[in-house]
Amino acid sequence: MSVTKRKQQSFLHGAGILVGATMLVKMIGAVFKIPVNNLLGGVGAGYFNSAYDLYLPLYSLAMAGLPIAISRMVAERVAQKRYRDVRKTLRIAQRAFLVTGLTGFFVMLLCAYPYILFIGNSGALMSILCITPSLLFCCVMSSYRGYYEGLRNMYPTAVSSVIEALGKLVLGLGFAYPVFLKARAEFDASGTVFGKAVEVPVIENPEEQAKAIKEAVTAAAGPYTAAAAILGITIGAALGALYLIIRHRRAGDNITIAELRASPRPIRNKQTLRIMISIAIPVVLGSLVTNVASLIDLATVQRRLVDAFHTGPDTVLQMYEGLLPSSVAGLSGDELAKEISNYLYGCYKGFAYSIYNLVPTLTSVLGVSALPALTTAWIERDRRGLKVNLESMVRTTALLALPGGVGITVLSENILNLLYAGKPREAAVAAPVLAILGFTAVFAGLTMPMTNMLQAIGKQNIPVRNMAIGAVLKIVVNFVLVGNPSLNVIGAPAGSLCCYAFIFIADLYCLLKYSGVRMNFFSTLIKPAFAAVLCGAAGWVSAGLLSWVIPKDKLVTILAICIAGLVYVISLLCTRAITREDVAMLPKGQKIAAVLAKRGWIR
Repeated sequence: MSVTKRKQQSFLHGAGILVGATMLVKMIGAVFKIPVNNLLGGVGAGYFNSAYDLYLPLYSLAMAGLPIAISRMVAERVAQKRYRDVRKTLRIAQRAFLVTGLTGFFVMLLCAYPYILFIGNSGALMSILCITPSLLFCCVMSSYRGYYEGLRNMYPTAVSSVIEALGKLVLGLGFAYPVFLKARAEFDASGTVFGKAVEVPVIENPEEQAKAIKEAVTAAAGPYTAAAAILGITIGAALGALYLIIRHRRAGDNITIAELRASPRPIRNKQTLRIMISIAIPVVLGSLVTNVASLIDLATVQRRLVDAFHTGPDTVLQMYEGLLPSSVAGLSGDELAKEISNYLYGCYKGFAYSIYNLVPTLTSVLGVSALPALTTAWIERDRRGLKVNLESMVRTTALLALPGGVGITVLSENILNLLYAGKPREAAVAAPVLAILGFTAVFAGLTMPMTNMLQAIGKQNIPVRNMAIGAVLKIVVNFVLVGNPSLNVIGAPAGSLCCYAFIFIADLYCLLKYSGVRMNFFSTLIKPAFAAVLCGAAGWVSAGLLSWVIPKDKLVTILAICIAGLVYVISLLCTRAITREDVAMLPKGQKIAAVLAKRGWIR
């Protein structure tokens, strides 16, 4: 192991590393998701996301909840200078998480068939089986990520995330495209796709006939193409785990020999495991706040969409007239209801939800970075440090979540047409869903770090309670609105909005109550909100005006986003929404703060 003195990153320094890595991961994910969705279509996206939605909550437990539990334990022991306990925490976590990963693997394997029967989507089975092994690799990664996050070193987490994303991109697309091309070649030769006959309506227009053939082959090959794409996710997770194992063996943790010698005798293994479990269970449950809406959608949306169709089939068919895939032709009764349900769910989760999820994913890494700093301040009873870090955390989160959510809402249709120009039907179905999800992204984005902050001050049970109440709200709204034929899939994001709005308000109230911090709401939330409103207005107005003079929709969208971003930055500088303390926590922050203060842009 290295004996070099360990350098700890400040909250915003670590957050900058993680946000940068997350943005890169999201860019890589977009390069993966956009062509995959265009390859799968609405039907194939339904299979892909049915499997992914079962996997995602378990992934979040392994990659968000478990690392946070380890991070808090390590940060607390570093603050107490118990470095031998720090090392022991990693060893025990590795063993415990290996057992957890194997358990998750077998549980998901056993649940695969009952799950597809429950949601009525048998085509998702292959995708579920392909993604199941990744849970084991995720648990291996989580022990190392949590350990280094607790040491306030965010680079291992950042690099492993990028490696995981690159593996998914290269291998996912590398597997999916050959499967689709094989299906098309088989259809051209025999009129079948993987041994099953495919019927295509005869259309006189050659271009329309070609589109109908491609759509029919896409739908028929959907289960196989989706499974091939998901296999890339599993191998990407394995590559990320391999990197962390090799890195730890080669570079170590930079805990010095002097620190180990000065450390008191470590506590017993059983006691360490007991403490780990006592922290991990509520933290892991609290991490589900990231995906509580996905979990409920998983269990309710497709079933209620089927109910909505049976209640008012004419209403649903009229609402999506001209937007349904050719695979529904000739179907009736339960078969037609299930096919439309899978298609609408695929448009919602595959096209709209992936865009919305960018905001809470970005803000969640802020909480990961803030937790060690807040834990240290709480353990050391540093009231000023606690207030500065907490306010900076909330303000930084608002600076990302507010403009992101507002921008998604006002430009929902433009963004979908920009990203999915080859799937205009799916984009049209997803547009009103994404508009509501934009508002949801504001509250979900603000909620993510709140959970970590409560965990940092030892109140890890509170997010679980608030999440449970929010989940009940989501279930009720989903059941009522998704089952309404006039709303159907649009009811799902409305339920998420109610859920996250409640969780944010409840978490913020509890955080201020138990931390004893009197937060300056004007500087932390109101100023960023004002700037975000101006940003959204600029985006909406510029998109409308530019569409009159520029014929290309894609260029209009790109210019509108750039104008909105510029207005937002100017608004932040004019209102001095960023403080000297925020900038000072960045790398070389003191010099940057001095320059900005001289120009009057920060206070």
